[in-house]
Amino acid sequence: MIFSYKTLAIKPLVVSLAVLLSPCLAIGQIDFTTIVTPEGQRPTSFEDYLVQLAYLNSPQTKILEYEKDIEKKEVELQRYEWQDDLKFGFNINEVSLSNVLDKEKSDNLVLYPLYQLSAGVSLGSFTNNKRKRAIEEVDVLIKEMENNQHKVDIRAETLARYRKLLLSIETLKVRSNAEEDARNIFQISQKRFQNADLEMEDMLSASESFNSAQEKRLVAETDIQLSIIALEEMIGVKWEVAKKAEERFKK
Repeated sequence: MIFSYKTLAIKPLVVSLAVLLSPCLAIGQIDFTTIVTPEGQRPTSFEDYLVQLAYLNSPQTKILEYEKDIEKKEVELQRYEWQDDLKFGFNINEVSLSNVLDKEKSDNLVLYPLYQLSAGVSLGSFTNNKRKRAIEEVDVLIKEMENNQHKVDIRAETLARYRKLLLSIETLKVRSNAEEDARNIFQISQKRFQNADLEMEDMLSASESFNSAQEKRLVAETDIQLSIIALEEMIGVKWEVAKKAEERFKK
């Protein structure tokens, strides 16, 4: 068996990745199977449901699956690539064969064998293919780690956008109440001003506060719509459709 520095370099890399992927070798290591609820399983919360939707509907998820399948097929191809270097040969002793076929001459010189079948393969094919297969196996592990990173990113971004939507909804409630208070003050100020019981400056201040409260409420409504658009981009379905499942997780 032939060894080279490349063979020795690959083995530590494979071992290192195996250590990283082993769930029992490090305390507190992430269990990537829990980052996103697997397809077909019921999420434990509405937030996990949104993360699951985002992961399953993400085009990047499919791309990573296809790339991993390609790497697996490359590993299988490397198992049999040595056959491409297998060569066959067939030689015929034309002189001896012609003498055998010429029955009129009994003293013809005949050398055996009349034909020769041979096969050969480069010994380097076995060692090189083994190294190539080890590299492809590492590529499969890399694709698995890329998918794990994708899960982490999907979860973080989905939850961040969902929290932003919740914040926008609560902000609208606060600003709607503030607008209602400003309206009441403005209406009272109008009556007092009409009765000459309020200075013009105070009247204008009340009017300005009311206008400002209206503007802030409109901004809050816009923030909700923008947050919904951003979340729908992640989960791949309309917010109204996803929200219908929320009640199921509250029971």
